[in-house]
Amino acid sequence: MTIAWGSLGLVAVVSFAAAIAVTALVSFGIVGLAARAPRADGPAPALSPAAGTAVGVICLGVAALIVLYGLVLIVA
Repeated sequence: MTIAWGSLGLVAVVSFAAAIAVTALVSFGIVGLAARAPRADGPAPALSPAAGTAVGVICLGVAALIVLYGLVLIVA
């Protein structure tokens, strides 16, 4: 039995990149959704509530699609 080190390395790199991408997208989604809430003690949010909602929903949706695609690859 032999180990295909190139394939193993490719899987490791792709899974690391996917983990970074999903983490970043969820983080940006939470920040976008947090822009909807007014802050009484601090500066005004950088995004308008509508833009924050759009950014949050898009980022969280893309993260969910990446996770679902990974599950499809595992099951299939």
